[in-house]
Amino acid sequence: MPRPRLGFLLLVALAGACNAVTPEHFTRLWLEGRTGVPLVGTSTEDGVVVLAQPDWKVGDLLEIQFPFGNSLVVDKGRIDRLNDTLAVVRPLTARLREGRFAAELPVAGEALFVALRDEDDEPVLEPAEPWHAGAYGDWLLLPDRDVERVARDYAGTGVYVRRAGRWEIVGVLAGLLAHDESDPLSATALGFVGLTEMARILPDRLDYFARDLRPLRPDFEFGVPLQPGDIVIEPASEDAAPAEAAPEPAPAPRDTPPKAPAKPKPKPKPGAPRAQH
Repeated sequence: MPRPRLGFLLLVALAGACNAVTPEHFTRLWLEGRTGVPLVGTSTEDGVVVLAQPDWKVGDLLEIQFPFGNSLVVDKGRIDRLNDTLAVVRPLTARLREGRFAAELPVAGEALFVALRDEDDEPVLEPAEPWHAGAYGDWLLLPDRDVERVARDYAGTGVYVRRAGRWEIVGVLAGLLAHDESDPLSATALGFVGLTEMARILPDRLDYFARDLRPLRPDFEFGVPLQPGDIVIEPASEDAAPAEAAPEPAPAPRDTPPKAPAKPKPKPKPGAPRAQH
């Protein structure tokens, strides 16, 4: 039986690698100490991007759950940057899969995709289309989905385009809905935070060659279950150094002028009698 040539095997392997798989950047977050319905974020090359909350501040800790395949990565993250729309959360120890930002805005006629989850909590990319061909800004339509449920449960999930065989992030869902009142039969649209708004919180450039100094995680790097103490939370840099005591203010100068120095007493003349005490 003839053996297959090495070149043919390499070609098949490369062809399989070129097929872009469904991106897995979906992240669940809770503010530390809180439970209930999680917030949704998107893991990117700059950290986990999530919609900002009014009571958040830079340095706050969040619980992170990152579903990946049949596993679940658990970690903590710290808010690194924050504005009135978005927050960037940096995982403390985990190296999550990172989505890539698109370099350009979606063009007319370009298909959009929204990252959702199915009933088995597996990633699904739902095809979408710009609302009114993008004439109204960052709004899209999901014809086969309950948009009210998507806006409620998936605010913060990624919006993607497919370029050069890979998925690139062009926004995150904002949890907003819109309806064209001039057309009662028109579909309800979903709003998303696009690249123009996201650029306000993203850095001008990213250093891909910077060393990752985070310690190895034994639970998913070596197959060992996570143990208490494996995640070490160090204080934020601004909290690490003790606050120095403020110097006491110097006393205010008096309004009254200082007294003039006393005049020296004249020396007695030679031969003059001295007073006896």
